[in-house]
This record gives sequence, structure tokens and C-alpha cells, in this order.
Amino acid sequence: MSGLALVAAIGCGDDTPSPTGSDSAGTANSVAGNVTTAGSVSSAGSLNTAGASAGTNTGSAGTSTAGVSAGGAAVTAGSANGGSSTGGGNTAGSGGAHAGAAGMSGSGGSGGSAGSAGGGTAGTGGGGSAPDCNSVVGQPIVTVGPSGASFTSVQAALNSLSKTNTTPTQIRIAPGTYKEKLTVQVPNITLCGQTGKASSTILTYSDNANTSNGNGGTLGTTGGASTNMTASDVSVENITFANSTPLGGSQAVALLVSGNQVQFRNCRFLSFQDTLYVRKAKQYFRDCYMEGTVDFIFGDATAVFDNCTVKNVGGGTAATAPNTDQAVPYGLVFLGGQLTADASVKASSVALSRNWGAYGAAAFLRTTLGAHISAAGWSPMGTNTLDTARFSEYKNTGPGASTAGRAPQGKQLTDQQAASYTLSTIFGAWVPSFSK
Repeated sequence: MSGLALVAAIGCGDDTPSPTGSDSAGTANSVAGNVTTAGSVSSAGSLNTAGASAGTNTGSAGTSTAGVSAGGAAVTAGSANGGSSTGGGNTAGSGGAHAGAAGMSGSGGSGGSAGSAGGGTAGTGGGGSAPDCNSVVGQPIVTVGPSGASFTSVQAALNSLSKTNTTPTQIRIAPGTYKEKLTVQVPNITLCGQTGKASSTILTYSDNANTSNGNGGTLGTTGGASTNMTASDVSVENITFANSTPLGGSQAVALLVSGNQVQFRNCRFLSFQDTLYVRKAKQYFRDCYMEGTVDFIFGDATAVFDNCTVKNVGGGTAATAPNTDQAVPYGLVFLGGQLTADASVKASSVALSRNWGAYGAAAFLRTTLGAHISAAGWSPMGTNTLDTARFSEYKNTGPGASTAGRAPQGKQLTDQQAASYTLSTIFGAWVPSFSK
């Protein structure tokens, strides 16, 4: 979406999917011989900039055993509730300059500050004792990596599994830049990057809304997504989703997720306009980092962002743009975390949210708001009015949290109202395992 001249005309993106080209970026010559048994995986080393692309080479058959991953010196965080967690790293996203990730926190900890673009100091997160996907045993494991793995392509690994899969399965992805246009249609899987290696495990592609569809039209916002995740019951850890379209290149979705009961932890989402598109279902993000310029978290899902860092890496009209259906009580919900910005972003220039759909719902509870957040807080999109939007706040802090100049249609929640913003109330029977 363009906070520039395109905004009023096209909003956040097309409401209906655009025609797409091929969703796969290469298939394997052969299917993996079968799943492997995992060994223990150690914390990875310090986070560095992304290496060379792993490309979309074909996968090789055979079985392998995931051995002990020898990391370098891990960047560990302070202790909170025991344990230590790795801090976020800094990376330059493929095809464009992206800011460094925020420090990732463990369960119960708070994230550190984001690194500067092109390589600043990584923040440290709070401690947490919850194990990540690399310690899971007793599940089938498929490996992806530049060498010595079941597959060299993430899509090939996905294609080796049934789209009706009922067995919880790990797809463990070694660090590298995987330039693939991915479609994730396999349920009951975990996409698992190595511990502490989110910033150097990058799934990216360069399509955007203006990319030709080969039939005289364009892909549109939906069709231009680098990764399209339609499967339900998917977990993702320690991975970066990016779109390598440069700044000013139209809507460029890094991840479109429409599967139900999908959860992310210690993941990163990088683009400029329309970075993360959440659609239709229930999704949970824990200790994640999102960056962009215009409406870069948007959609009609019920999505909770728990202790996440949301960074404006350029000027934009709003950070988020919900399109929540009128009958759905919760839209985009931010619990804790922080909204930050590059120094180039003007003070009081970015709204918390603007309603892509007339009844768009967004709530920010106990979130630290940077000085880039506008005094009004909320903004209408196109012909929509704030009178029908459902925007609310509760005990936010930071230079952008003053309520003195807030748009009157926004709501300051009472203690009783804020108490209803629990995962059980928002999600019902689904309890994301990453929330524990």
C-alpha cells in the first residue's frame, strides 16, 4: 500500500486473490529417502549478515542424521525467569537495505532494541526457559541446506510431504538465503531454523504487486507474496521472511499467511510496503520483528503480536491496516512490545493504524510507542471513517503514547475492558504452544 499517491485508490492490496504465476521455485529431482532422527542442536553463533543465496537447486535423495550444530559464540541475554535467549542480529535483506532485527526474548522476557540498518549492535532479550524446535525429538525430520541435507530447496522439502499430512513433522532449515517463491500447503509441520540464526536464514523473492503475470496483467498484492502460507497448524521458528523488492517498488508482501492456528516465534519479516499480510484466520506471533514503511502489518485475521518489535524503516501513513470483518471481535492485537523507527522518520508522522476495511480493529496494550507515532494515533483510509473503526489502547508508554491529541473515535480501555484481552478470549479453544 502506498502512503504515497497510490493509497486512496488501491488501499492495502486487493481484497480478492490476484492471478498468480508459478508458486514453486524449483522442484527436487528426487524425493528424500525418508526422515531423519534428530541429534541435539546447540545455540548458534553470533548473528551475521546473510550469506550468498542457496538458490533453488534440486534436492538429493537419501537420509541423514541431524548432528550437533556447533555454533560460535552465542549472544546471550539477561536472565528473566531463568535461561538465556539469543539476541537479535542485523542483516541486509537481499535486494535492499533492511534494518537490524530486534533482540529476541525468551518466554517472559522483553526484547531488546533494534539494530541499525546495515549492521548496528544487536539488542539483548530477556531470558526464557522454553526449548525451541531444535530440541524436539520423536518427530520425523526433513533437512534443508546448501549441502549435506535432504534438500537444497525449501519448496522441494515441502513437496516431499503430503498436503493432507497428519503427522507432526520438522523441516529444519540451515542458515542461508533461499531465493524461492514459496507455497506452504502442508499442515502439521514446523519450519525450524537453527537457534539464534533467524537473521541468516532467509526465505525471499522479488515479486511484487506490479510484477507481470505473463497474461497482460499483474500479480497484485496477493500474487506477489514471496511466501504464501495456506496450511493450518503450522509452527515457525528462527526464520526470516523477506521480499527483496526495493523501496518504492509497490506492494511487496514478504509473507501472506491465511492458515488457521499458525504460530511464529523468534521470526523476522522484512519488506517496505505491505510486509506481513495476515488473512482470515487465527495467528500468533511471539518475540518477532517486523519492519516496513506503509501499512506493513495488515489484513483481516485475528492476529496477536506478543512482545514483538515493529519498526518503521521509512516514512509511511500508518504501521498497521486492519480489514477486520464487522462480526469478528478482535483484529490485530499487540500485547507489549514496541513500535520503533529509523532516525530519518519524522516525529508524529505515522499513525498506529488506519482502517483498510470500515470495521478494522486494532488494539495496543502496554506497548512502548516511539516519537514517530502521530498525536492523533489513528487515521482513516480512503473513504472509510474512523466512526466505524475499532481502535483502542491501554497503558501504552513512550514518547508516542500521549493521549492528549488522540482522535476521539479511538478508545482508551478501562482495566476491566483490558482484562478481556487474553489469548483464551481472543482465540477461544486454541492455545498456541509458543505462548506457554
